[in-house]
Amino acid sequence: MADTSSRSLKALDWVNLFMADVKDGVGIYLAVYLLTDVGWNPGKIGMVMAIPWLIGIIVTPGVGALIDKTRFKRHLLIIGSIAIAFSAVLIIYWPTFWPIVLAQLLVGVFQAIYPPAIASISLGIVGHERLSPRIGRNESFNHAGNMIAAIINVGMALYISYHGIFYFSILQCLLIVVATLLIREKDIDHKLARAAKVEQDKEVSAARIGDLFSNRNTVMFIIAMFLFSFSNGYMLPLLGQKISVHDPRNSSVYLSICIIIAQAVMVVVAWIIGKNADMSRKKLFMLAFIILPIRPILFSLIEHPYVLTGIQVLDGLTAGVYGVLIILMMADLSKGTGRFNLLQGAVYCALGVGMALSTFVTGKVSEAYGFNNGFRFLAAISIVACLFFTFFVKETKENKLKVENEPNVV
Repeated sequence: MADTSSRSLKALDWVNLFMADVKDGVGIYLAVYLLTDVGWNPGKIGMVMAIPWLIGIIVTPGVGALIDKTRFKRHLLIIGSIAIAFSAVLIIYWPTFWPIVLAQLLVGVFQAIYPPAIASISLGIVGHERLSPRIGRNESFNHAGNMIAAIINVGMALYISYHGIFYFSILQCLLIVVATLLIREKDIDHKLARAAKVEQDKEVSAARIGDLFSNRNTVMFIIAMFLFSFSNGYMLPLLGQKISVHDPRNSSVYLSICIIIAQAVMVVVAWIIGKNADMSRKKLFMLAFIILPIRPILFSLIEHPYVLTGIQVLDGLTAGVYGVLIILMMADLSKGTGRFNLLQGAVYCALGVGMALSTFVTGKVSEAYGFNNGFRFLAAISIVACLFFTFFVKETKENKLKVENEPNVV
């Protein structure tokens, strides 16, 4: 498989590299753009920034189920990239309330495609045994793409215009389309891509949805991911707004430096985690949850932009661990059920709920009580998330859902 799928795996590297900002609709830069160039207040920004995550709550489970069933996974990536490119066009040429809302609606619908489709294609090419290093590689390339994009965006903001950032996003979308077309359809085992048992026939390869979500470990994991997203979701956009108040002229530069620092750390951390994730999923994931509250506490205590950007090293450590292990733990929990992408849809739905609440509630807290109290609010949620993960989420490495003796339906 390694030889015959070499071209597809290299193309998958490029998809992950170019995907960078695209899968989130350049949301972080949009928050600062709306504050500094358009003149919106934090509450209004928070409301608009919450739209993609609210829409994601609705569409993500269905997207996961669709990816389980369809053989057109690559085509979904292409359609999503074209739609997000169009959303960037709306931001550039019609930076008023309703066009921005429409752009965010498009992002909300189509950003739901990227994570489950990439994970599913990866599993379909390499299988469970080689999934850990493959996911680590995916995340490393994705973080490298984010770092490169952030460096380019600094130049765009300084020497061209803030709109250059959104033009670059359009270019990334087009490059994703090209890279996706280079992935060969014949290299993807679509039964394996949804974690179905290889020896099963197609008609009986999927567990009942009730069986999947009646598993306590699965439910606890979903709740933990919701809490993680709630505590982490609005942290970087809020930091960008805090820095922009102190230095509006260079806010985009500081924000890009924040991203560059974090992504550089993530590249290394994701690679290391991918190589070592088979030892223990939970113990490694605990590192992310322990670091999670430290960042907002420091953000609430420090005002100097240089120091605030340096703290982003912690974000790199957290996200590098999180990005790899969330996918691997979902693959563990769904192994043999044929519902890998449906579970991804449910987890990403929970992440969307957390992100939407984080964006909306923290935006309101910050508007009423200031940025520092917004960070303290996020720190409190982070501590709750860490405690919940510690006491309620179990190790998944050897965990299997017992569905073999249950009647199955597709």
